[in-house]
Amino acid sequence: MYSKKNLLAAIVLGLSMSLTSVVPAIASADDVSVQVNVQQHTNGSVNWEKGAEADVEAWGVGLPPENMPAARGTALARRAAIVDAYRQLAETIQGVQVDSETTMRDLAIESDVVNTKISALVKGARIVEETANDDGSYSVRMAIPLYGVKSVAAIAVPEAKESILPEAAPEISEDYIPDSEVKEEAASYTGVIIDAEGLGLEGTLSPVIYDVNGRAIYGMRNIDKDFAISQGMVEYSSDLQAAASNSRAGANPLVIKAVSVRGGSNSVNCVNVVVSVEDGDKILYANEKSSMLENKAVVFLR
Repeated sequence: MYSKKNLLAAIVLGLSMSLTSVVPAIASADDVSVQVNVQQHTNGSVNWEKGAEADVEAWGVGLPPENMPAARGTALARRAAIVDAYRQLAETIQGVQVDSETTMRDLAIESDVVNTKISALVKGARIVEETANDDGSYSVRMAIPLYGVKSVAAIAVPEAKESILPEAAPEISEDYIPDSEVKEEAASYTGVIIDAEGLGLEGTLSPVIYDVNGRAIYGMRNIDKDFAISQGMVEYSSDLQAAASNSRAGANPLVIKAVSVRGGSNSVNCVNVVVSVEDGDKILYANEKSSMLENKAVVFLR
């Protein structure tokens, strides 16, 4: 038979664990009076635009027990906020798109090893900011790297489906004739920026550039997995001027306007960009002269 104290501890722990299967179990009997502030939505986000420094971030909020001395109440509210932030992080990570067909949640369902790795990653999250609020509640912002040795990408990329593994390199259309500007600039292009602003492009760990005929212009075949884990396959930006002046696309990027965004063959997740056939040929022609795709000098504007 549970004592009242242990029963309350079990309820708090059960609440935090039931919200997501990968939230680390950090509650204890000392936390019996802590109320975890359960949100109706995930209070987390992925800041894809930060390049290799991108993080998964989440806010957690904890409430102090009633009739508790201030110092003890603040300590327990802080613990509850951390539990809540873990939950928010876990939910946000599960929603990260690995490719157009697969999310981190899919990988976790398919593999207990992945699930365990995600749990360990969440438990190792760093506190970025914390605040004791005037109403007695406590707020904690926590973050997990999207890229790097201990990151979301480090778990996802090795487990990725065959659909994002290397495939045959595309060929330039036989009837493609580069215009004079492309002929003159091709060898000096330092990268390519695909402008998909306003099209609803979503972030993913493994995006593809397609042309309107379905030809894959750029994908996982162009880079090794180590780079995809450490830096990401593409850099995301929300500002064309900033991307053209300070991004991995370099000082003289080829700028291409996307015609649409799309998912994979069986999905509606709009993580891939689509360009015209002519622009696809232009990218491939410039790459032959500059190796910009092999240099991973690709930026998506969204």
